[in-house]
Amino acid sequence: MNSAVRSISVKTGNVRAAVPPHGGVDDLVYNDFYVGAGADVTIIAGCGVHTGSGETARHNGIHSFFLEKGAHVLYKERHMGTGPENGKKHIDSVTDAVLLEDSFLEIDTKQIGGVDSTLRKTTARLAARARLTVHERILTEKEETAKTCFTVSMDGEDSAVDLISRSVAKGASRQEYHSRIMGNCRCSGHSECDAILADRGMVNAAPELFAGCMDAALIHEAAIGKIAGEQIIKLRTLGLTEMYFICRYRIPICRSILLPA
Repeated sequence: MNSAVRSISVKTGNVRAAVPPHGGVDDLVYNDFYVGAGADVTIIAGCGVHTGSGETARHNGIHSFFLEKGAHVLYKERHMGTGPENGKKHIDSVTDAVLLEDSFLEIDTKQIGGVDSTLRKTTARLAARARLTVHERILTEKEETAKTCFTVSMDGEDSAVDLISRSVAKGASRQEYHSRIMGNCRCSGHSECDAILADRGMVNAAPELFAGCMDAALIHEAAIGKIAGEQIIKLRTLGLTEMYFICRYRIPICRSILLPA
């Protein structure tokens, strides 16, 4: 296994990171981001796995974020796999975040296909008035598998987390979504999973909410399945078509997954 370590300290500005391994490579990359008080930073990361010879390729990324008081970070991440089908492509990532008072971390992550298996683990600890927002979009097809695990602990008064997962499972692919939100004080937490199934795709959503304080406000929402038949009937009575419904309501979700930002 090849490994690399990058430790980055930033005050403000943009940071770009890209890891494009090729066939026969099993790499491990550490990215540590230390963001100073009051900084406003955008980080763009592209993780691509390619197999040109049919050999297995794997990328393992371990990301650590430490946000000081009042810092704001937008982290944009894109995953994809390319190459012949007989070469397996794997991307596994671990993200750990520590948010101090009044800091704000936005994670925008997208997997646009071609990855045979992925395991994504995210943990975060929030101090007073810290905020974490995660927007995850995943497309799986054929026999691909994707598993996402979120664990967030809100330990400071008036902290907040918003976890939103949008996904499409096509072919015989399988997805799992696990979230655990812990409210240990006066705080607010929201988790949402919206998955579209096509063909023989399967999705398992397993949320967990823990309230350790009577002032913790925690919510989970989930919607999994194909387009509901009664929705189509209602639209037709209004003179609209099924294709209109798909383009108007469902395609935006698919487009956000399939098309680059």
